[in-house]
Amino acid sequence: MYLHRVIIFSPQPDVLAAFYCRAFGMRILSVEGSFVDIGPADSPTSRIAFHKGTRSPGTSIKLCFHSADVAAERERLMDLGIQMGKVQGNAESLCFCDGQDAEGNAFQITNRA
Repeated sequence: MYLHRVIIFSPQPDVLAAFYCRAFGMRILSVEGSFVDIGPADSPTSRIAFHKGTRSPGTSIKLCFHSADVAAERERLMDLGIQMGKVQGNAESLCFCDGQDAEGNAFQITNRA
């Protein structure tokens, strides 16, 4: 068994899909009505699915993306106009940085494999 898809409910799934494709170099893998699945081009079995809907009160999600150079990735994302926090930790051990997507959902870039 393996994790195949993470579903994020959004009033505008196409907007969030475009955000993650632009920010993280993903591509649209499928579109069915208001459902949009995206993922890395080299890994069609790992998907983020955006479905039309509203978030339930109290739900939270944080997607984590690996980067060997968190500081450089943070700068790249900030150059795209993406809101990013400060880099925490150091490159020799655990290093991470939180950001927000187009709807205010948290995501993280980290060197943790």
